Amino acid sequence: TCALPIWRNFKACCPFHGEKTASFVVSPEKQIFHCFGCHKGGDIFTFIQEYEGIDFSEALQILGDKAGVKVEKASKALKGKSKSEKDEYYKAHDLACEHFEKNLYHSNDGKKVLEYLYRRGLTDETIKKFRLGFSVDKYDDLYPYLLSKGISKNVLMASGFVSSKNIAADNIYDKFRGRLMIPIFDYLGRICGFGGRALKKEQAPKYLNSPENIVYNKSKVLYGLSFAKQAVKDKDLIVLVEGYFDVLLPHQAGVENLVAVSGTALTEGHVALIKRITSNVITCFDLDSAGFEATRRSYALLQKEGLAVKTLAGFEGKDPADFVRDHGGEEFLKILDGAKYFVEFYIEKLCKENDFATIGGRRKILSELLPLLKQMSASDKDYYVRELSKNLGIQERFLYDEIDQFKLSDDHPARQAQNSTKAERVKMSIFDELLAIVIEFPTTFRKLEEIAVENDFNDDNKAIYKALTDQYNSARADFAKWNFDKGLLLSIKERLNVLSLYAGAKYENFSEVALLAELEKLVDKLKKDSRNGRLKDIQSNIQQAEQDGDMEKLLRLLSEQQKLLKEQNQI
Repeated sequence: TCALPIWRNFKACCPFHGEKTASFVVSPEKQIFHCFGCHKGGDIFTFIQEYEGIDFSEALQILGDKAGVKVEKASKALKGKSKSEKDEYYKAHDLACEHFEKNLYHSNDGKKVLEYLYRRGLTDETIKKFRLGFSVDKYDDLYPYLLSKGISKNVLMASGFVSSKNIAADNIYDKFRGRLMIPIFDYLGRICGFGGRALKKEQAPKYLNSPENIVYNKSKVLYGLSFAKQAVKDKDLIVLVEGYFDVLLPHQAGVENLVAVSGTALTEGHVALIKRITSNVITCFDLDSAGFEATRRSYALLQKEGLAVKTLAGFEGKDPADFVRDHGGEEFLKILDGAKYFVEFYIEKLCKENDFATIGGRRKILSELLPLLKQMSASDKDYYVRELSKNLGIQERFLYDEIDQFKLSDDHPARQAQNSTKAERVKMSIFDELLAIVIEFPTTFRKLEEIAVENDFNDDNKAIYKALTDQYNSARADFAKWNFDKGLLLSIKERLNVLSLYAGAKYENFSEVALLAELEKLVDKLKKDSRNGRLKDIQSNIQQAEQDGDMEKLLRLLSEQQKLLKEQNQI
């Protein structure tokens, strides 16, 4: 009999590409994952490296953090491994930070900047914790220092520390001059970039940020996250703000679960970082037209990943930094507690801005809300339809009619995600399909032996089939599991494990009869493809024999061709 195994894998939508139908499979038993849509796969370290865009050592530190193992202990496992090319970049950034810190406390202009920070409400403890510094207004202050420490010119250029008219002729100069220097830390607390704030009205731009490079990808870095992540985990909540000081002042006041989106809009990379540590978000951006558009875009990204999103209406016209400086952390926490879910907040905002007593006002409100309502779960949709019904005086059934009739535009993110999955189907050869079934359901191999022969397979596949045949026949009486740890099967073990995941996901609900029928269908296809391939080769050889005038070979090929055509017609 064909004993189907107990389902032991997990299946979900892939985190690496947009899809609606789950094609991402994880096997706890084999400790591997594989997506049959985008074809990413590997072990837990590969997953973290792909998901975060980091190297092995960084993945190890993240997993150590997740498991409660100190990074210092986890790092011992790296002894003997070659250092990453990123090391020089991290070293350069750390040395630059030390230099900027020294300038802040020990130069005349730096002391003026220090007074500015005190006036903004920062203490020495916070300044030192976040390692704020100062770049003096000189063309040759930082780069000679970094060169003397062994940092290459290429790293200086790529990191944005210097500009150059002719690097070969040493015509290079400091890019950050006369600015408050705010180091940007990655998730693991390493300095990967800087934000240089202008200190004079004539300086432009107001913020000069590091360019993207091998260690700094602004779409995957949230300012303050390395300081905030424990508080975020403890509170199961993260607060998104706009600026560096909007993180610094609240953190100093004891509100530590804040991070800033600086230099870019919120991205999918940011959402991936957030999702790893919490499922609850409060957006706290300016609510002018630009700020609200950023809030709405952020909601769309966060909601798409299943995060609960609330929004704050503002702080009496102040940003979070100034509000905390003037009113303290306790008042700030009270306002956070009053945050409303984004859609609820949006309904109130639209009703205030539009005359919902008129047809035009109602239409404007609905045109803004229908795309959001269309994508909601049934329970969420029920709640907001009732709220909207009360606000607009429209019966709920009419609102549901509007939602049902509404179609997302072709360029809407949800529509694009649906379309992308149609093109991302698993492409598997017939032999791989067969192999997948017998690997995941070993006792089906008996049926395969009955209906297939070695000549049905090409040379490479024939060797795999023979290796499986030998193993199966050596333990036919009590065969339950393949052994991939020797010979040819060891060399393709990773491929076989992936095929096992594929079969487990695809044939999870197949009965024994249905599974064997699928096997027979695949063997028929295999035989047909094999025969068609041989016929194609024979036809090519017939043409060559005719050109060469080799009648003996021609007659033999024609006979073989007729035999194959006869087999084809009998099926």
